[in-house]
Amino acid sequence: MSTLLFDLGNTRWKMASATAGSMGDVISGDYRDQRRLRAGVLDSSASIKLVLIASVADRVTTDGLLDVVRQSLPAVPVVELSSTDPVPGLVNGYRKPEQLGVDRLLAMVAVRAQTQAPFCVVDAGTAVTIDFVASDGHHLGGCILPGLAMMRECLLANTSIPHDAEVESDVSFGRDTATAVALGGRYAVVGAVERLVAGEGALFLTSEPAVFIGGGDAEQFVGLFARPCTKLNDLVLRGLAVVAVGRET
Repeated sequence: MSTLLFDLGNTRWKMASATAGSMGDVISGDYRDQRRLRAGVLDSSASIKLVLIASVADRVTTDGLLDVVRQSLPAVPVVELSSTDPVPGLVNGYRKPEQLGVDRLLAMVAVRAQTQAPFCVVDAGTAVTIDFVASDGHHLGGCILPGLAMMRECLLANTSIPHDAEVESDVSFGRDTATAVALGGRYAVVGAVERLVAGEGALFLTSEPAVFIGGGDAEQFVGLFARPCTKLNDLVLRGLAVVAVGRET
């Protein structure tokens, strides 16, 4: 039995099929490109017995995609997960569990499937989310920062800094304003993680957590951490694949 997985993000959708937790190729597209979406669903239709969807998109966008899926696979159950649903190996740590983004929950599920040690997971996309999980699978909480593009846009919109898009690569300090702005955003995220995972004020005082990072901007952060950091692509889809295993009957 195969499950079709959908990650509906703030700006784009991703999909992949999974069997016994093993994920196939990932395709993605713009929400306006329903032709590509429908073609991807139909290409997988022969083996699909269940559709799992995780969405942080607005309700109109989510319902539009659900309509396409249900029209393309009329006999297949479609399940939209929420952050209050039970998931393998992890306990939602929010005081109001419904307020936790389902994308963050599934990113933690994906990493939990990789390790039983305490960990920090950074999902660097439109926003940057940083979450901490103890060795027993309890989510301890986290923090949310603007993503790199949002940091830059906010800064440029409220100052007279020149709107220069050319950024120098492989440098530690900006020798032009655009590079300094780009590095400032990256170091803000890395600094938040480093502050919480190590040193006198660390969240984990007895066991330094493993750090995992995913999301569209992950590559811009990997080399900046002072400690080993594991890059894990497609965190939400990976988390959905873990959830799917328990539903494959």
